[in-house]
Amino acid sequence: MIYIDTLLWQVFCYICGWIGLISILTYVIAIAVQQLALRFPQNLKRKYKAQWGLVTGSSSGIGKAIAERLASQDINVVLVALDDDLLNNTFVELQQKYPQVQIRKVGVNLALKDYAYMTPILAATEDIKVQLVFNNAGYISTGLFADTDLERLRCNLECNAGCAVPITHHFLRKMIERKEKGLITFTSSASCYLPGPTATLYSPSKAFLTNFANTIAAENHDIGIDVVVIHPSPVNTNFYKNEGPQLDSLKTAQKAAASPANIAEQIFASAGRLTVWDQGLTCGVFRVVNKVLDYQIFTEVITRFAFLNGDHKKLCKASKTRNEGKSQ
Repeated sequence: MIYIDTLLWQVFCYICGWIGLISILTYVIAIAVQQLALRFPQNLKRKYKAQWGLVTGSSSGIGKAIAERLASQDINVVLVALDDDLLNNTFVELQQKYPQVQIRKVGVNLALKDYAYMTPILAATEDIKVQLVFNNAGYISTGLFADTDLERLRCNLECNAGCAVPITHHFLRKMIERKEKGLITFTSSASCYLPGPTATLYSPSKAFLTNFANTIAAENHDIGIDVVVIHPSPVNTNFYKNEGPQLDSLKTAQKAAASPANIAEQIFASAGRLTVWDQGLTCGVFRVVNKVLDYQIFTEVITRFAFLNGDHKKLCKASKTRNEGKSQ
């Protein structure tokens, strides 16, 4: 009996060892494919015979870098972002820098209720063929969930994830109707691979984008429409001018941030080659942790030790002070 139990344990350990090895090896293969893809840049105008690309969150950061790269490949661009000086300046800058292409701008708040932002987007694109769609808009809203105003939470969720649904739905249908090749991308985040206390809706909204992108990819790959979701590690953008309390963890992440142009380069390299694209050391570490620790256990560790985090302590202290003030 003892011999049988020992044998079963050895078989179990053997199988687990192979499962772990296969998991690591397949990830290494994916990384190797990425590195190879980066050695062979792609021109999306030639690849998709594309005339127009639409980029959300395109007034700065990754979105602006994507728009510039499109224009540099002689692809006309529709800029979709908040109607402010940042968008106006980017619009003028791209017009002057790339006079050979058309630049259109749609100043709109992608957090509006009832998909109200779709009306100006549709009006600006009804006479053109958009074959390249970059769902890039997003921001981080910090603070404890219970302490954050519900409308602020809704706006964050809609901008980060919700708006990608009607935008993708509309332009994907147009591509299918015209029987055209196309590309739809989503800017997710390395944070989608782990819980995100103190910025409650950021990780969940990015996790939605990842799963949504993978599902859309599986439905449309056979008809020539490629889908990519990229998981950037920290990027040097206006992302760090976040809505809500300032977090020390964000300041630390900013020190190791990559350039937006680097992310745009990798998105273009990924088109039609890989659906899921992990970028940077931070993302790689998160992926390896998820392979070493089961997600259930990983979640339990974070749940039970999150209170030791400096940002968590600071937010809880501020919350307690506010609540005591209200009760007086």
